[in-house]
Amino acid sequence: GQKILRSLEGSDDAALLQRRLDNMNFRWSELRKKSLNIRSHLEASSDQWKRLHLSLQELLAWLQLKDDELKQQAPIGGDLPTVQKQNDTHRAFKRELKTKEPIIMSALETVRVFLAEQPLEGLEKLYQEPRELSPEERAQNVTKLLRRQADEVKTEWDKLNLNSADWQKKIDEALERLQELQEAMDELDLKLRQAEVTKGSWQPVGDLLIDSLQDYLEKVKVYRAEIAPIKENVNHVNDLAHQFTSSDIQLSPYNLNCLEDLTTRWKLLQVAIDERIRQLHEAHRDFGPTSQHFLSTSVQGPWERAISPNKVPYYINHETQTTC
Repeated sequence: GQKILRSLEGSDDAALLQRRLDNMNFRWSELRKKSLNIRSHLEASSDQWKRLHLSLQELLAWLQLKDDELKQQAPIGGDLPTVQKQNDTHRAFKRELKTKEPIIMSALETVRVFLAEQPLEGLEKLYQEPRELSPEERAQNVTKLLRRQADEVKTEWDKLNLNSADWQKKIDEALERLQELQEAMDELDLKLRQAEVTKGSWQPVGDLLIDSLQDYLEKVKVYRAEIAPIKENVNHVNDLAHQFTSSDIQLSPYNLNCLEDLTTRWKLLQVAIDERIRQLHEAHRDFGPTSQHFLSTSVQGPWERAISPNKVPYYINHETQTTC
């Protein structure tokens, strides 16, 4: 250009050529400055990007570890003590996340600032042909790597927190439902125990006085009416338990055994009442005033009629403690 320019000295073409040469030299100078600037940034920040790279790698490994830990906490337990323990475990897990949050946010912000300071725009246009990477290209690759790692850390962190919140929601719902079931079973157990105490106080029919058979029969019927509402408790407990079969909560063997025990005790109470009424009816029929065994002979003194275990009628004298 300079040789041609000397040959065209003083002409309009010389002025045009001079402007084009000046423009080319300016662009070439700017390109060299940008290249040197990139090189100096790469050399100055080499240690920093290595530290950031390792830091992001460690955070990704930690996030993967915590994701595995969270998955291992599933599934939801089938009884209240188990879920309460899961709740304690997850609360400790959330405290770990809370402690780690400032570290993760700080690392992401440091990477953001570091990337913002890297003058690497337009490098893709400068290098199109495949060859050994220059320092500038390596700098560009480092930038892409850090950006990709930072994006992955942010994504995994957000996902971990969402999964943790979802798991806590499931725990809270399970605690509420299992607490309701436990309270219903405790209430039913208390009512059954009270009813069983009354049943346990029954004397054998063979030890009852004949004159009191009708009174005992009426008492059993009143007792049956009094405990009839327990049936609603039995139905309520079984309804609550049935709801778990349609959810992702599998009741524990302990809870299932408790439910079966409560239902069986209620059925045994019904059987005992029916059997008691049957025995009292039979005793009244066999030894009451209308039976052939009734002793119509007038007996003087403090005598009361009774039935022996082998259904033999006899009289008791409470004053002399003798029988006849």
